[in-house]
Amino acid sequence: MITTTTRRKPAKTNIIRRRSDLEDKAADRAKLAALAATIGAAKSSLRRDACGDWRLTGLAGHLSTDGASLYATLACTSARAWTNAKRNLSFLTIHQDGDSEGVMRVDRPFTRTDAETLRTTLRIWKARAMDEAAMEALTTARQRHENFPCYEA
Repeated sequence: MITTTTRRKPAKTNIIRRRSDLEDKAADRAKLAALAATIGAAKSSLRRDACGDWRLTGLAGHLSTDGASLYATLACTSARAWTNAKRNLSFLTIHQDGDSEGVMRVDRPFTRTDAETLRTTLRIWKARAMDEAAMEALTTARQRHENFPCYEA
């Protein structure tokens, strides 16, 4: 007797996002955008991570949210650098303490010096302060560059 086997199609594993997930991500983005304006971070530092969650990304760490609280994740090059960073960021509550990295929770609003310390410690790019005249000069320089014949496609 000969038996034949039929191959079954694999089950679909598409993740269906609920509307509440999308609203949560929009709320997280708004919260982080307000924080970026508070600490003077560049607009380009607000990015999505691999999971699609919003975060303020710096060269040494990032700021993220879980909807209720803000968290600063910092990865230092050595244990001594982590100890110095904990001392500098003493206004944050330590949530996870590793050998040379950790996560800190933001519990209270920032003062101007706290915001500057946080931005510089996480090495988040600073927003460029521009007045109307500087913005106009930049716009005309960009237009001149785009109209330059060497760069035509």
